[in-house]
Amino acid sequence: MSSFSRLAAATALCMITVPAASEAVQAEEAVAEAPDLVGIFEEFRAIAEPRFVDGAPDYSDEAMAERHALLQPMLARVEAIDDTRLSVSDRVDFMLILAEMRGLDFRHRILRPWKRDPAFYSTTNLGFGPKIAGAMAIPEFPIDDQRAATLARELAAVPRILSQARVNLTEARGDLARLGIAQKAVEINIYNQIAQDARATRPELVAAAEAARDATIAFRDWLIEIAPSLPPHGGIGRENYDWYLRHVLLFPYSWEEMRIIGEREYERALTFLRLEEHRNRDVPMIDPADSLAEFERRRAAADARLLEFLRSEEVMTIPDYVVPPVGEGPYIQPAERDPAIPGPFEAPINRHFFRQAEDRAPITLRAHNVPGHLFDGLQRERDDRPIRGARRLYFIDGTRAEGWSFYLEEMIQQLGLLDDDPSAREINYILHAKRAARVLPELMLHANEWTFDEARISLTSRTPYWMEPDDLVAMTDLELYLRQPGYGIGYHIGKVQLEALLADMSQIEGRDFDLRRFHDRFRAAGMIPISLIRYEMTGEDDEIRAMR
Repeated sequence: MSSFSRLAAATALCMITVPAASEAVQAEEAVAEAPDLVGIFEEFRAIAEPRFVDGAPDYSDEAMAERHALLQPMLARVEAIDDTRLSVSDRVDFMLILAEMRGLDFRHRILRPWKRDPAFYSTTNLGFGPKIAGAMAIPEFPIDDQRAATLARELAAVPRILSQARVNLTEARGDLARLGIAQKAVEINIYNQIAQDARATRPELVAAAEAARDATIAFRDWLIEIAPSLPPHGGIGRENYDWYLRHVLLFPYSWEEMRIIGEREYERALTFLRLEEHRNRDVPMIDPADSLAEFERRRAAADARLLEFLRSEEVMTIPDYVVPPVGEGPYIQPAERDPAIPGPFEAPINRHFFRQAEDRAPITLRAHNVPGHLFDGLQRERDDRPIRGARRLYFIDGTRAEGWSFYLEEMIQQLGLLDDDPSAREINYILHAKRAARVLPELMLHANEWTFDEARISLTSRTPYWMEPDDLVAMTDLELYLRQPGYGIGYHIGKVQLEALLADMSQIEGRDFDLRRFHDRFRAAGMIPISLIRYEMTGEDDEIRAMR
């Protein structure tokens, strides 16, 4: 049904009158039959994480089977609910609960990272994709007594975690094992650094840090030994991938549809890049900042300019609490947290792809991160809705987060913010091309048609600038996409979803369409899948019925 047909139907419905008494009876029946969604949600969340034994999460076969068995009756009860009788708001909450329950079920049936993915056993929280519950934050010495006691327990758990991992990993895959090897190389240096730092002020922690290091070395060496004999591909297969995106991430497109959309977006980005380069053919690309002070100056100027533009041009409501952080520093990849890696402006400066862009003209990435991820995080902190305001599990909010943030990059260009900044316009399309080039590698990885190295070659060769074959961004990106289905496609395809919703609303509202109102309503819906936001804003449930 077209947007105009939907509007006509909605108008016709508004003209239908129902006796007041009948309305009251229907309302009473709905209230009497309404499920306790908050209670269901809290019951589910109580079993969503593994139990801990002696400070280590228990991912043994017995423990996982027990967790999965607890989920089954809950999931059956929720799937039996007639959600068409719920209010729009309650139906959104219902779909979030159902998606999370199916997400946990899918982890047990298909993903099984505790059995398939050696990189899942990351004992440090460095940012390397999905990881075990309770992964430790890296301490900065000196530390107080409370942090020292916590760190002692965390370090003592590392040998137990990695010993259990060897027993659990009966379905390991070669690509995933190689990612685990690279991850453990960083963690070995982290534990070495903790031991060195502890010697001066916390000598009681030195032995535990060294034991954690030695256990990590042994686990890495075991992975090196078994990796050549493992099945190479780490994907979940096209059928499972499509099911996960539709029924867990509540995503409306199939593998094949995303392949077509992704390739079209790549062609579009390259075309506009070449047009920009022709337009600016006599203007040299700006050089990157060569010091931290110059980097911070450029970033602060970009933040101020960006927020002022969004407010003054009435693009969206920016609350006073959206204040960019000061001294945040350059964009750091997880591998760069290795103590053996020089600082970002220590000679020789080694810039990965994102730093090549941000060190030159930070405004496009700042659009992604300030009214994008920063605003999202601050707004989520203030969202007290018990279900919708909770932090989502299983990447269910990922496409909303990345699709919105990526949409902002092109939006500021289309609205004219970059009209006087040729380097920023070119960089914007370089970023777009790179993100479009990520769609096909994720799809092919999960179809098990490409190995990790084949996906890496595709991504690095199709990105028009600044991406060498060993670029840290390429390595980190592809690790995330292989280990977390839906991550890489979420940027471009999420933006496509958002643009489709804007087109829907512009047809429904016609000349009354207001950009700020659209953005504010979109954001007010919360960190939920865009398909659910579309349902709330348009009243159309065709997408979510297909996901039910």
